[in-house]
Amino acid sequence: MKKLLVLGFALAIALPVGHLVYDRLPPADVDRESPAWKSRMDALARAAVFIDGQPGVTAAPYDEADLECRYDPERTSGTTPKFDCVLPGGETVKVKYGVNPEIPGEVGATLLLKAAGFAADDMRIVRRVRCYGCPRSPYRSRQVAEWFFVADILDGFLDYTSYADFTNVAVERKLSARAMEVGEHKGFGFYELGAVDPARGGASRAEVDAFRLMAVLLAHWDNKASNQRLVCLGDTSDDSAEPCARPLIMMQDLGATFGPRKVTLSGWTQSPIWRDAEGCMVSMTHLPYEGATFGEVEISEGGRALLASKLGALSRDDLTRLLRTAHFPDARSGRPGAEDVSPWVDVLQQKIAAITARSCASSPSR
Repeated sequence: MKKLLVLGFALAIALPVGHLVYDRLPPADVDRESPAWKSRMDALARAAVFIDGQPGVTAAPYDEADLECRYDPERTSGTTPKFDCVLPGGETVKVKYGVNPEIPGEVGATLLLKAAGFAADDMRIVRRVRCYGCPRSPYRSRQVAEWFFVADILDGFLDYTSYADFTNVAVERKLSARAMEVGEHKGFGFYELGAVDPARGGASRAEVDAFRLMAVLLAHWDNKASNQRLVCLGDTSDDSAEPCARPLIMMQDLGATFGPRKVTLSGWTQSPIWRDAEGCMVSMTHLPYEGATFGEVEISEGGRALLASKLGALSRDDLTRLLRTAHFPDARSGRPGAEDVSPWVDVLQQKIAAITARSCASSPSR
């Protein structure tokens, strides 16, 4: 009996550790001479930054009616509690739940991106999601099952006649476009934006700089490659051998925004737009990961003016509605869903003013 207890204790330690080691293995190297990689780089060179036809802050309110869906067990990732769920029509959405600053951060960031004309996934706060087949804690229970390599066994015990309700959650619908990925390499780093070539039909220097400057405004500090996406508009297949006709770059997984601690007013206030009192250098080295894939870069006057014109068109009422829709927290208590978001709007308008008031006429352009 004692030997069995010792063995059980050893397994209880060894299996999660083994899973952690396995989960953190570096991705396989990508063959950068392969046709798939060359196709990706060709698409990146021709990629657009802005997209037509996305709803902005003047669209219908994003608080939806209650949703019902069927649990779709998938491998866990990240730290935010979430799960995939299939709607009655067959569409799969991602549901993010719990008291977590990433929820208002991601909803607010995607709404602001759309309002400025950039591409973004659809993120909505939903009052209640009724999930058939869901455990009470779908993210944590599956994560623990994965630690012990018994996730498939857990899935066999799911009861789709029962349900669990989740309130005040974020529901994510991906932009309808094929993600251009090569093996385990997903997305793109900000350091790759220099490959976008207007001579080949890609975004202009001004448009790329507006994209960079928007990331700085949001304080998008967790900008590893997988938190941006290169997509092919008009193509929703899982794979395509044909060259992409309409490539587009976008930011995604924007929960780590609005401050170094995720949606913290004081931290966001202290995160400057410009690196220096004069000039147009931008940097995220003061944020977690010391900028990650976002290196110091000088913004062109065209890029500054372009983003200033788009953000300057948003009134204070627009910005207030946007942040209330995202359920931004009370500036003092931190409780989500504040009625008064004026402190957040004040800081957002200050950041927009910092972009509008600066001249980058001496910055490089191409």
